[in-house]
Amino acid sequence: MENNEKILDSKTIANFLIAFALMLTAVYYFNNSEEIENEVSSAVVSSLADVNNSLAEHETSRK
Repeated sequence: MENNEKILDSKTIANFLIAFALMLTAVYYFNNSEEIENEVSSAVVSSLADVNNSLAEHETSRK
């Protein structure tokens, strides 16, 4: 009788918290996926434009 395992030990509680956080993140992502996609696209395009401008400035300073 002394070898009974605890059902809610710290590892199980941590796993439940992680699973809950992942589910919450998935719900948030599905609700806002279009906005997230637009923001990521905007950031990538902006970064590419900055790199392009930097390369152009580097080329003109070389000549």
